[in-house]
Amino acid sequence: MRFSRDRRGQSVVVGTVILFGFLILALGIYQVQVVPTENANVEFEHSQAVEDDFSDLRNGILRAGATGSTGSTQVRLGTRYPARTFFVNPPPASGSLSTEPTGAIRIRNATVGDGAHPNAAAFWDTNQTFETRSLRYDARYNEFRDAPELVYEHSVVAAEFDGAVLLRTGQTVVADDRISLTALTGSASETGIAPQSVDPRAVSASGTTVPLEPTGGNVTLKLPTAVENASALAARWNRALPATATATPNATGDALEITLDNGSDPYRLALSEVSLDATGTTEPAYIVSVGSETAAVGESVGVEVRDRYNNPVPDAVVSFDGENRTTGDDGRAFFEPTASGPLTATINGTAGPTYESVSFDVSAGGGGAAGNRINVEWLENETVQIPPSGRDLRILVTDSETGDPIEDAVVDASYAERSATGAGPDDFVTASKTGDDGRTIANFDPSAADTGDEFYLYATAGDDVDRIVGQIVDSGFNGFGPVSAADLNLKDTQNQEFQFELTGSLAAGESVSIDLDDPQDSTNTGNNFQVDYQGATGSATADGTVSVTASTDSATAEFTASSEIPDGTTVTVTLSGVETGNNGGQNDPYTVTFTRSDSGAAAETTFGVN
Repeated sequence: MRFSRDRRGQSVVVGTVILFGFLILALGIYQVQVVPTENANVEFEHSQAVEDDFSDLRNGILRAGATGSTGSTQVRLGTRYPARTFFVNPPPASGSLSTEPTGAIRIRNATVGDGAHPNAAAFWDTNQTFETRSLRYDARYNEFRDAPELVYEHSVVAAEFDGAVLLRTGQTVVADDRISLTALTGSASETGIAPQSVDPRAVSASGTTVPLEPTGGNVTLKLPTAVENASALAARWNRALPATATATPNATGDALEITLDNGSDPYRLALSEVSLDATGTTEPAYIVSVGSETAAVGESVGVEVRDRYNNPVPDAVVSFDGENRTTGDDGRAFFEPTASGPLTATINGTAGPTYESVSFDVSAGGGGAAGNRINVEWLENETVQIPPSGRDLRILVTDSETGDPIEDAVVDASYAERSATGAGPDDFVTASKTGDDGRTIANFDPSAADTGDEFYLYATAGDDVDRIVGQIVDSGFNGFGPVSAADLNLKDTQNQEFQFELTGSLAAGESVSIDLDDPQDSTNTGNNFQVDYQGATGSATADGTVSVTASTDSATAEFTASSEIPDGTTVTVTLSGVETGNNGGQNDPYTVTFTRSDSGAAAETTFGVN
């Protein structure tokens, strides 16, 4: 039997083999060229994301150092590649986050200047240095070859390339006449792919600044660095610094030296320490007086305990001639002497250097009431806005047992910087006694303070103290737009409308008072009187309540917000049952004053009776 030589299937087989070969070739080309390119894009995007994470971490460190707040930032150490069915990925790209000691921050050719307590200057003259660290991120990418290492130190994030350095953020070390330095402590050592949380915590927050004046040359900051190319880093710093400062690398290349111009005004120095691993404590370093260092028996003396960063130390023990007191969160302690003569407050024992003690001169006599029964309080909000022109602030002193107002009580007002770039007020009116209503006024003048600066404001009487925060605002602070008061008719019982526009929202619980003392007068008999609000009731167009308080010769209407009233809202207050006398009793036009409780802002208008 002979088989036929049929070749009809050969072309199909050959074609299939060729197509399969092309497929294998295409897959190989994709694996070799496309997959690495796509993975490089994934790594590049991760590199950009990590820079964002690092910038957020930098902001968290600075925020902790400035305010004492604690936050958490996640850093995406590594990244994974997208799943591929027919292709092979390399292992996920990992990264490392680590700290490294770099040396000590130093400030040369400077001393604590006038305006600071002598103990602050004495402590500074012991040549303080501040050990710090740098924080570094390094990625181990498989394809992206030009990724920088990121370094955080001294408020900046530096991207370190081969032979080049770029700054990814600005600097906050020098701004006008303010120097802000944050020592970074604690350790971080993480390697892997998953995101890792970093929790900056303030060991010492920069709640206080001290004036720095040059001595023996230009004020110079030595900032140790972990960046290898210090010359390139200095060039980048010079672009970020103000014109009054110049950065150069030191001789060994392990630090930058920032030289500041010596101006007519002192620099303000703010120091802080932030830990990355919840370690670190602050210890008492020196002590300063709060207010006057002279007092009378029955009056209170106060001290503030500070650490080596010039910031208040809470829970520190202060000995007032053997009687211990513990500082509060503001680092302050108060004591009421019971006998005249010298009084010494000390920390860290009794045989320490001079800056660990403060002496007071106590004379016989005292205030209007026993200190342990005095209660003093600001009659202001917890945060009070203070315009550039200054503001009178109200203080009330009462008997802590009966609640009765205390007359002739000696009240002392003082301040400490909470967060300030300006120089602070030149003076705070401090010596005043209360009237028969237990009240007195202390005037706070912002002087050289900057808009946005905040100060702790203290009122002390006897052995009691109250604290609020004063916030310096510009001319656009919470106030009024247009205000008006409707005219009235003669010899009638009628409604009267008062309108005011808010500039800046009015928070729930805050109020606007309308002073009607000028028109209110019902002392004359018959119809021969001005305007009488004694029987009036009130309502308002906004969410709130209206109360009317009136006597024969004074009257006030007060609108109190039940919920926040937005900025720009026009509120109409209507008083019903307002009585007017005849023409012979009138002395119009009458002045009406609107006053906000939150800022103290006031506006006036007038109305007539026709």
